[in-house]
Amino acid sequence: MKKNLSDYLVALSVIACSVILLAALTIALSGYRLKKPTRTLQIKYQDVTGVKVNSEVRYAGAPAGRVIAMRHLTAAERQSSPNKRDAVIVTVSLEDGIPPLPIDVVATLGADTLLAPKFVALSAGTPGGKTLANNSSIEGHPAYGIDELTAAAGPLFDNANKLIDNLNLTVTDLKGDLSNFMPKLGPLVDSAKTDADKLQKAMDGLDQVEGQAGTFLNTADSFVGTTDKSLQEQLRELHVVLLNLKVITTHAKTLVDALAEKPNRVIFSGKTPKLTPDNEIIKSDKPLPGAKP
Repeated sequence: MKKNLSDYLVALSVIACSVILLAALTIALSGYRLKKPTRTLQIKYQDVTGVKVNSEVRYAGAPAGRVIAMRHLTAAERQSSPNKRDAVIVTVSLEDGIPPLPIDVVATLGADTLLAPKFVALSAGTPGGKTLANNSSIEGHPAYGIDELTAAAGPLFDNANKLIDNLNLTVTDLKGDLSNFMPKLGPLVDSAKTDADKLQKAMDGLDQVEGQAGTFLNTADSFVGTTDKSLQEQLRELHVVLLNLKVITTHAKTLVDALAEKPNRVIFSGKTPKLTPDNEIIKSDKPLPGAKP
């Protein structure tokens, strides 16, 4: 008889503990508080994905309360709201030890990690100014998580794809233009070679002029001493012109050699040669190369 009684007492104790545990879990999951909150705050959000009743509230990063209620705004409330995109109002309870909230406090949604549950985050605001009254209503700011950033980046990806398509069309057009241009490049190079040959002949003629000019300069120098001052000035000018002609013809040889060697330099630039200084050309009584080796 005593053994049966003890069995009944153990069974009743297990049942009673199960009921108490079930009641505690129900209260915890529902967010029910035995003590009525004394400090509340209403926050309007456009979207509260990831936040639910009993979610944590943090003030300046530290625990400050819980979410105690959530409801959708009616059509009339959304129409009268300053921000017509607000769709949900969240009621949070604040602990008594939290200081009065400044009027410039900012309410957002945050999470410690990508997989962590979201919470309502309140900024510290500016101290020393006006504070919010109990159960005031403020505007909440949307959260900027990976989902929001991906959605915002969608138009950028579309524009990038369009830009790539335009670049592909541009490259295709450029290939076509080059295909049309390359056959015309051959005759242009041949014409450049012909012009180079003509220029070479002209330079040969200028060499003869240079030799005759040297003889003439010697004669002119002896003649200057016996003529009047006006004629002396003219001869000096002619002397300068012939010296410049000597420099030009010497440097022109370099141009002829470059064009004869590589006619494509008419279109594409190459390395600039180091020309022979003018004073060396003028002082020399023999032909000099146009460029130093």
